[in-house]
Amino acid sequence: MATPLRREQPPWTSPESAASLPPLKIYNTLTRKKDPFVPIDKTGKKVTWYCCGPTVYDAAHLGHARNYVTTDVLRRIMRDYFGFDVTFVQNVTDVDDKIILRARQKHLLDEFVAQYPSVTPEIVETARKAWDAYFHKNAAKDPQDAGATPLAFEAWAQYKHAPLMELIAKDAAPKTGPEEEVILDEATTKLKMHLNTLLTAARVIASPASAEEFYAATASIFLPYLDSLHKNRDFEPAVFSKLSSYWERHFNEDMATLNVLPPTIVTRVSEFIPENVAFVQKLVEKGFAYPTADGSVYFDIAAYEAAGHHYAKLQPWNRGDQSLIADGEGALADDKASTLPNTVDTEIPQIKKSSQDFALWKASKAREPAWDSPWGKGRPGWHIECSVMCSQVLGQQVDIHSGGIDLAFPHHDNEIAQSEAYWDGCEGHPYTLDGKHQWINYFLHMGHLQIHGSKMSKSLKNFVSVRDALQRGGWTPRGLRVVFLLGGWKEGIEVREGVLAEAKSWEATVNKFFTNVKALVAEQETVGEQSPEPFGQLEKTLMEGLDRARSALDEALCDSFNTPQAMQVILDLISATNIYMSATPSLSLVKEVARWVTRVVNMFGLDSNSSPDPIGWSTAATIAANNEEAAMPYIRLLSSFRDRVRALAIADPKNPTSKELLALCDRLRDVELPDLGVSLDDRESDKGRPALIKFVPAEELKAAREEKERKAREKEAKKEEQRKKLEEEQKKKEEAAKVDPKTMFRTEEWSEWDEDGIPTKDAKGEEVTKSRTKALKKVWERQKKSHDAWLKTQVGN
Repeated sequence: MATPLRREQPPWTSPESAASLPPLKIYNTLTRKKDPFVPIDKTGKKVTWYCCGPTVYDAAHLGHARNYVTTDVLRRIMRDYFGFDVTFVQNVTDVDDKIILRARQKHLLDEFVAQYPSVTPEIVETARKAWDAYFHKNAAKDPQDAGATPLAFEAWAQYKHAPLMELIAKDAAPKTGPEEEVILDEATTKLKMHLNTLLTAARVIASPASAEEFYAATASIFLPYLDSLHKNRDFEPAVFSKLSSYWERHFNEDMATLNVLPPTIVTRVSEFIPENVAFVQKLVEKGFAYPTADGSVYFDIAAYEAAGHHYAKLQPWNRGDQSLIADGEGALADDKASTLPNTVDTEIPQIKKSSQDFALWKASKAREPAWDSPWGKGRPGWHIECSVMCSQVLGQQVDIHSGGIDLAFPHHDNEIAQSEAYWDGCEGHPYTLDGKHQWINYFLHMGHLQIHGSKMSKSLKNFVSVRDALQRGGWTPRGLRVVFLLGGWKEGIEVREGVLAEAKSWEATVNKFFTNVKALVAEQETVGEQSPEPFGQLEKTLMEGLDRARSALDEALCDSFNTPQAMQVILDLISATNIYMSATPSLSLVKEVARWVTRVVNMFGLDSNSSPDPIGWSTAATIAANNEEAAMPYIRLLSSFRDRVRALAIADPKNPTSKELLALCDRLRDVELPDLGVSLDDRESDKGRPALIKFVPAEELKAAREEKERKAREKEAKKEEQRKKLEEEQKKKEEAAKVDPKTMFRTEEWSEWDEDGIPTKDAKGEEVTKSRTKALKKVWERQKKSHDAWLKTQVGN
């Protein structure tokens, strides 16, 4: 529980600047009031912003959408309305207790299911043990509860928790119409979740179904049970990184679907381990942190405050709240982190000094990933990672830090403490009212999204994933954003039918306006006649309405991003414009209003069909790229099918059909797909890899194919020419071989010959020289050899 004595927040130092700045005020959690926004940059242009990113161990839910979409709206306003150059840094927590626990539990369950794919009596008995362990940890509160079993659970739960069991039954029943919502506190919501988990598992244990249904129903009880059976097992680092990498990709895809701008810079904890170690080491050296005997390092709050610092600047009234502190320390914290008397006389504490001190470096235990440090193998604590990554990228002072309101204490308060302890006294640290370092100037906290009065949470299992909400929940990316814009950024939003109805009404009004204006403009352009463009009292009134809307929007956005008011400004202007359109066919001012409304809604990120942050302008190439993105799934499917057919044909070359299949595959690659602007590159050397798909203008591919065919024709022509030449030479050789060597020299060049027909005297009657005779004899011998070979070919002809 929070301490009864309420503590006030310390003084906050307002930044100063001589630059000309917009009259923007931002609600600052450090002061709990709206403070004039003054960037650190002396030119008043650059703004540094650090946003706490996701802990990637599960699907993003609507609560995440609330946080990141709303943050995206504020960022867009800062950039696109106020004209600031925003450097937006967002981390990914890929080293965390939740990730470690989830990764190894999932790995163990996957192993278990693979080892026991069938539901046998032994597996059912194991499930009973897992159920019993889950029940005693999460539902058994009284000694008499100890005897509950899966078979008797439903009766026990109806007796002990009848109202919750009634709610569970109602949730499972088909919806027949509007129902009265029941508001539960967080503890009751958690108990309801545990009862539902136990009920689902108990039913399938009592009456086992298929293996798939059995494991789906018992997964939640098996996960902690199997983990408890492998306390001394080591896990490969890939077990943890595989899970975090998968969910990071999943998160990024969801954010793109929601039209959220990508961060300027993304930082991952796993990529900043040496920087974390160095940061913690400096805190130890400055006396603000201490190692313990197990190799952990804790932040010393007492030493920090003794040095004149103020701990828990954001929510000082929550310091001492052990439930919040325990949640911040992580699910894998154990009794080594508890507060006990230090009975060992040593310079190194055995345990942390105070229950409020928080972990900067966690000593590794079995089954956990670990890195080297001066204190032994371990990993960064949750809070330190953001301080390190933010400081590493943005430096010793930052304009804006944002995140969900649930992070204010202890996470953000701990970030502030360790960062201001680290930077305090550094060269160039800014002057503040208390003479200490002010790390963050403006803290922005997004309000919760609540379901039935409870914060949407994975641990409560009351969350709806972004994908489920968009696919089956009646939400759209634009509709969600409209809900958040109408609800404001720091206020909580309760998920009710009325909220969605209001958002749909707003969206329908704006959409109808755009549709009507575009239809009227298209009609005017089709007719081709010049429509009257008067400027009378109607036009003057609408022009004044547009000017008022511009001023009202500016006032709303300068008032700490008052988007609910801004959304009403849009509706009021559209209403006035609709009245104008009903009175006159003139469209000049109507188009100007429509353009202005378009600019505003696009600034808010409501054009869900556009790229979240486009690069370049539209060209034939970019239009083609959009078409390529749409076509890629189908091309990839076709290419994959071709790869499999081709592999089958290559594997069975003697089959007559294989040759035909290969020819068809080649034609698809060489002719049919290139004519559509698709190139496939078969990668024979990389066995098992699919063909590489490339989109190339069809004209280029056709030209390349024609050039290839031309070269092939030239090559074939040369081969034919060579063949004919060789054939001609062969004919000549055959004709020459027909000549009998005894008669080959019987010409006018000679006058006498020996018995073999070799010349002995030339035409003048002179004796042939010995050297000449020798040369003639060699020629004669070659001819005889050829002639004899020819004679052999004639045998039988």
